[in-house]
Amino acid sequence: MVSTCKAVRNFRQFPLEAQRSADVAAEEREQRLRTITRKRSSKAAKLSAEASHRLRRLLGNDNWADLRELMQQERMTLRDLLQPPPGLESSYDKLNKARKRKVDAFLRSRGVRRDAILAIAKDYHEAIADVFTADENISPGFHLSNNLDKWLSLSPFHDRALPWGVFEPDDSQGPHRWEVFRPPFFGFNFGFVPVHNDNFVVDRIHTLNPSVGDVGISISMEDSDAGDFDYASGDAFSAIAFAFVPPTTGLVEVLIDAQCVEATHRLDTEDEWGWSNSHTAQRNFLMLDVLHPNVSEPSYAEMSNLDEETDDDESFLQEKLTRGTHYFAQLFSAGPVPAGQSVVVCAGTRSFDKSGTNDVSIDSTSDFRWFISSVEVRISP
Repeated sequence: MVSTCKAVRNFRQFPLEAQRSADVAAEEREQRLRTITRKRSSKAAKLSAEASHRLRRLLGNDNWADLRELMQQERMTLRDLLQPPPGLESSYDKLNKARKRKVDAFLRSRGVRRDAILAIAKDYHEAIADVFTADENISPGFHLSNNLDKWLSLSPFHDRALPWGVFEPDDSQGPHRWEVFRPPFFGFNFGFVPVHNDNFVVDRIHTLNPSVGDVGISISMEDSDAGDFDYASGDAFSAIAFAFVPPTTGLVEVLIDAQCVEATHRLDTEDEWGWSNSHTAQRNFLMLDVLHPNVSEPSYAEMSNLDEETDDDESFLQEKLTRGTHYFAQLFSAGPVPAGQSVVVCAGTRSFDKSGTNDVSIDSTSDFRWFISSVEVRISP
């Protein structure tokens, strides 16, 4: 299943030439995204079907049907055994292990090796990871205080705290001088693209308060009753926007100073049958998008990630970034813009999460929120 959700944007307060070029660029991006997303969905569905066909061929049609019937029966039996009053004193772990032993005994009785099933799953997870790859235009982000020398070297304005410092326009670099944009911002842009099969539910929550530079994304992927080979991805962004008039032609360079509000990776997995496994990844970025027809795609700085491959009942809660701390990204547009023509510049955050699973229940949530403290913009020398 694929649902390409059209991005929502508000650029009404910007010059008409900036709005027109942004609309053209956005339409081109959305058309290209629809094509990419359809290809991803088609490839993922094909890989899932091929893995299921390999599994059925390994087991044989009769064994495969008997196995699926037994698995469904054991799920219902476990549910019944947990009902009150006897279920109040039952051990879920013991009952669940007994359920898995019954299915393992079935496989042994039919001469099916667990390692043969695991080999099919391994090939599937490697292939599905290649389908849901992030964009190539990615660089690392920076923790500001740990990279202070780099931050100070990037702009003459960095000898003071930009959110409240008083600064004069810097004319020393002529047409390549920096301009500083700070809250309140008045434009915005956000979007979401999920891809998944029927067993997964993929959703998102956008946080977007442009007047204070508040941007955020929460993506959830849930597969509570995993099948043979399930897959999902969620790709979402939230960004503030402003208009910039390039003094000369060239690539747009930006420095984003962002304060971390929340940066949480959560993942819960449940191994349903003992030979199951899964691979789930979550990635968050600060992003630049210059909406002009000459600029082919956004640019990203990776800030945090989770990548877990597991075949067991596990729970992950990771918060790698420090709340309240400043981070920065140095990004360049993926194409030049012409001198003197107002363009829309978007700065914000993007999350791209993905999961492939065979008979492992998945509950994945990533929560990221940033305050865009300042955005410095120039045409790169």
